[in-house]
Amino acid sequence: MSMMPATAPSPLRGAVLFALIFLALCVPFASAQSSSPELYVIGLHPRGIAILDGSRDEILAEIPTRGRTVKELEPSPDGKRLYVTSEARTQIEVVNLQERKVEKVFGITPPGERLIIFGMVLNHQGDRLYVHVKPVQQLADEFKVLPPQIWTVDVNTGETRKVLEVPHGICLLALTSDDRRLIAWGRDLYTIDLAQKRIVDTFPLMTSQQAGQSEYNTLPVWPSYERSGISSVPFYTTDPVTKKELFGLAQLNVDTGKMELVELGAPVPLYSAVVSPDRKRAYVVMNVLVVVDLQQKRVLQIVDVNRTHYVLNISKDGKKLYAAGAGRTIEVFDTATMKRIKTVELSGDPGVSSFRALPANAMQ
Repeated sequence: MSMMPATAPSPLRGAVLFALIFLALCVPFASAQSSSPELYVIGLHPRGIAILDGSRDEILAEIPTRGRTVKELEPSPDGKRLYVTSEARTQIEVVNLQERKVEKVFGITPPGERLIIFGMVLNHQGDRLYVHVKPVQQLADEFKVLPPQIWTVDVNTGETRKVLEVPHGICLLALTSDDRRLIAWGRDLYTIDLAQKRIVDTFPLMTSQQAGQSEYNTLPVWPSYERSGISSVPFYTTDPVTKKELFGLAQLNVDTGKMELVELGAPVPLYSAVVSPDRKRAYVVMNVLVVVDLQQKRVLQIVDVNRTHYVLNISKDGKKLYAAGAGRTIEVFDTATMKRIKTVELSGDPGVSSFRALPANAMQ
């Protein structure tokens, strides 16, 4: 009768050994993934952007820009590059976040014209920007204001192409998840079919023609929808029946292009909002912080702050809120208590710059 050698591994021992090897290989990978910092970017006056490490709530780096007054910020899908408007919204800079320097500048203004950029978004493939431009033709004896337009910009070459002319007042652009429709938010909300190069739907805000429906006044300047997929903007209106002034939130789902209006009651002066990752809360800011329960559609709390803030962002777990603008700081709040837990010092005032969260594993 033959016997197995005492040193030969049994099937159970082999399975255990395999499991240990698997864990040894995977645990470092999981740890590396979980330790990836949450990164945010914001413009600085007069020239530059700051990168905030949200894991430590410290400034990781500052990158000088070639132009002044950075406004729009648009990260690439892999988080390696950042597209910014600068020099009073007249040019686009391509910032390499890994190398922490400006790679190139696209001066997209045609000869004999002036223009400013209000609204910019990058497609999901990461190779084409859509920009809303307001051009002015410089003639020998006059300036001729041309219709506002949507252009595309090739991020590799800087080549521009006109897509279509659009109504006045657009400030914010977003792309649906399939990149087929461009959402342009201004006095109203316009849905543009990019294949047809025309506006195919309008959600009325300021220009409603329906009897008994009020106008909704919004200022869609600060996109901060990376965590929730909802671009939230305060609105102000008057009840057509009671004639009372009201405020609420215009909630744009950027993936689908669908808009929802959430009325919240007596007006509070506010600039911008951000929605929590679970879409249960919204936080709105100006001279106070307002906490909104989106499920019950009511204001939960109003918190005093020490200065005016223009823009917010939120951590990916929804536990920390960041408020910036009108001062050389970023204030960090605990969303459970709405207490300020830290003040991050900046070398310059962000002003009305965008404040964006970078994709996971950015700069790696």
